[in-house]
Amino acid sequence: MIAGMVLVAGLSLTGCKLIDQTTFAPSPEAAPAQVTLPRIDRRSPLVTIGYEQPSPPYQEMLGYAVHAAEARNAAVQYDVFAVVPAKGSPAQQVQAAGVAQQDAVGVMKSIMALGVPAERIHLGVRADPAISVNQVRVYVR
Repeated sequence: MIAGMVLVAGLSLTGCKLIDQTTFAPSPEAAPAQVTLPRIDRRSPLVTIGYEQPSPPYQEMLGYAVHAAEARNAAVQYDVFAVVPAKGSPAQQVQAAGVAQQDAVGVMKSIMALGVPAERIHLGVRADPAISVNQVRVYVR
């Protein structure tokens, strides 16, 4: 009989939860969302072309820089980045990035016209809050 009562008491407690500090303490606050800032490229660009005017004359300067880079390393890789100001609405930034990307493609074609194969040229787009007009930056790897 005592064994039966212990069995019934044990079975009735199987659905119970032990009471401890977590029962009465509020749930911990969710950690604040981590905001990651875009990486700033720490490299110095080989060439920076500013687009204060619609078609800046950069071909001669670019030619000198590419020939100098090729003289140091014939297998050099080029990163051509369209850099846009990180200002305005997202729609304005997307529009600015589209225009800047076309400028970067033009610079890439100029580098290819100097004899560099397309496989060694890499395109990209970045936003930079420190600038006020579109730029194209050419880096070497």
